[in-house]
Amino acid sequence: MPCKLLLILCFFIAPLFCFANDALNVEQNIKDVERYFLQDAENLPYEEIITLSKKILGSQENYTVQIRGKTFILLADVANNKGENSEAFHFAQDGISLQGLEPAIKFNLLLKVADGYFLQEKYEQTQNIATNVILMADSPQVLKYRLIALSYRAVTYALQNKNDLSMNDLNQVKVLISVNPQYEDHLCLLEILATAYYYLGDYQTSLTMQNKLLTLKFDLDKLANIDQTYLHLGRAYFQLNLFDDAYNAFWEAQKHGKNKNAPISAAYAELGLAEVLLKQGEFSDSHNWLLSASATFNEKRLNKPYLTSLILLAETSSLLNNKAVYQHYLQLAELTAKHIKLSKKQAKLLLLLSHMYQQNGDYKNALMAHKNYLELLQQFQKKAEPSLIIDSSQMLSANDKSRNLILNLAEQSKLQTQFSAKFIAQKEVIYLLIVIVILLVITLVFFGLRQRTLRLNQVYDEVEQPLSYLVTPSQTKRNYQVNYKMARKYDYPLAIGYLSVVNWQELTFHFNDKIMLEVSKTLAILLNESKGEFDEAGTINDGEYLLIGPHQTQAEIAIKLNSLANAIKLRFFANLGDYSLKIGYAYGSPTAQDIDPYIFLSRLSETTKA
Repeated sequence: MPCKLLLILCFFIAPLFCFANDALNVEQNIKDVERYFLQDAENLPYEEIITLSKKILGSQENYTVQIRGKTFILLADVANNKGENSEAFHFAQDGISLQGLEPAIKFNLLLKVADGYFLQEKYEQTQNIATNVILMADSPQVLKYRLIALSYRAVTYALQNKNDLSMNDLNQVKVLISVNPQYEDHLCLLEILATAYYYLGDYQTSLTMQNKLLTLKFDLDKLANIDQTYLHLGRAYFQLNLFDDAYNAFWEAQKHGKNKNAPISAAYAELGLAEVLLKQGEFSDSHNWLLSASATFNEKRLNKPYLTSLILLAETSSLLNNKAVYQHYLQLAELTAKHIKLSKKQAKLLLLLSHMYQQNGDYKNALMAHKNYLELLQQFQKKAEPSLIIDSSQMLSANDKSRNLILNLAEQSKLQTQFSAKFIAQKEVIYLLIVIVILLVITLVFFGLRQRTLRLNQVYDEVEQPLSYLVTPSQTKRNYQVNYKMARKYDYPLAIGYLSVVNWQELTFHFNDKIMLEVSKTLAILLNESKGEFDEAGTINDGEYLLIGPHQTQAEIAIKLNSLANAIKLRFFANLGDYSLKIGYAYGSPTAQDIDPYIFLSRLSETTKA
């Protein structure tokens, strides 16, 4: 019966323990999300975020919609840090599908979706999302999202040749930043605008802004995603035919991408290196970089950059006179391109295919490929044509104004950063000096108190010392020198008395240490009892003593020595059996040459009276 009751209790209690453990895990996961959400997005740990998100999204019913929304933001951020832009886009789309999100979380996710569309060159979708955020983000708490949305919309307007609208949004950005200086270091805004000018074909402006961004990131010590800045910098250099600079930038991007374990970012940099080397005639090295980049793109299923790498592999194979490999890559590129909308840069694939078919005698497909190329080229030319309503001079003027405005924003941010850096440095120096002063004061107080304590202890020791205590020979010497200097300085008499037990060695030979110690104590007591209020006494050696009498004459010290000698003889009369203490003494006043007591005493000892 008891066993059954125990089993029943275990049956009901075990689930309670499991439930309590699950509740603790859920609470810890929520704390982790909140902690990571407050960190700089560039410095988020990839593996930890992935592990945490699996726990949360695997049991969504245990978490609020806000926590799930923040989880998708964290996932998008770490994907972007790795250069996995398509993954970041999908995470943001999943997050925005949640109902009941707080405005700040919603706007954050919407702008990540807008960024995904922008990278896909879907500018109308980017513009629509940015407009929605601008209309909704009308409170100070979400101002930064409004600024980013305005920047995205300004970019999309510019890309669609709506320059007046673009300028209007840029002016709003400038006004908002001037009123809210806390957004001076708006790296995100500058990155968006720099990328926009690259896509607009204004590579010099893009290059200028990317260089400013690079400087700002080093000044602010925000280097986690520096590989992406180097990548954009390399692309701008490449378009301006500055191939050596482009190579160096792509090399830095590839190195930093590898270091932070971001294979996609590194692959884009390798693609850039390959294009530079191709332009410089280094076909073999270019081919090798392309093999590495294409393998990564294929593994990550990034079809568009993979197609670009295949086209370039075909080119390098042709230049290396490897016809079979050349045709292999072209056929692979043709197969991949069936599911991709070709960009202007990728359009040359159709020309290469036309040339391959012509070489193979397949003139029908060669003609078709060439026709498709011409049609695609016409489509790009139509998109590039400015609107007929806008006067070309007005359009150029608007572009110049927007360019200058953006560069001013970048310069303003740089100056603000430099000022902030100097201000912070000055504050650090001031704090350091304050700390040093405080430590110095504490040290001085400590040593002052320590010296005071030592002096007090010395006074107490002197007051509390027994009559049998006499100072050591070294202290006797110091006392003599102090009294000598004071007497010389203030010109008062100083008398010195020297007393010795003449037969000390003989007594030491005949009596043991205990008896000799008692003799020494008795002599010390008699010496201390005989000295005046300001006199000082001390040992010079075993059986030798010094009596210092400031403000005394030789006659006065002589009387004290004589009395002391008689007192000693009386005390030790018949105490040592057949032996007695033979006392000798001498006295004198030191001259200007007698600062060393031992020289002075050696002279006194020669005149010792027994």
